[in-house]
Amino acid sequence: MSQRTEKVSSLIKQIIATELTHLPESAYLTVTNVEVSPDLRQATVWVGVFSKSDEEATNLFKSVETAQNRLQAAVARGLTTKFTPKLNFKPDSSGAYAEDITRLIKGL
Repeated sequence: MSQRTEKVSSLIKQIIATELTHLPESAYLTVTNVEVSPDLRQATVWVGVFSKSDEEATNLFKSVETAQNRLQAAVARGLTTKFTPKLNFKPDSSGAYAEDITRLIKGL
């Protein structure tokens, strides 16, 4: 990743994290990572969802997808680049994976 894409990635992460605080579900959501393409036209936003059930996690992630247009507009306002990256949201399951590993280690 170049220095420019890292800066854009960091800025997008900050903008989206701030915008997510306006959602009622914000206590259960976090932006874990943002990957920006080298041409700055695409950005993958990894969203961590904290919930006790898979169904609840799915519903929480759907609220992020529902707010996609508002989040895209916020990023467009916050960036001064020639192009605004198109945001693609993906659920980050690394937290659940870490919990599974911890549970397995404790079971040994």
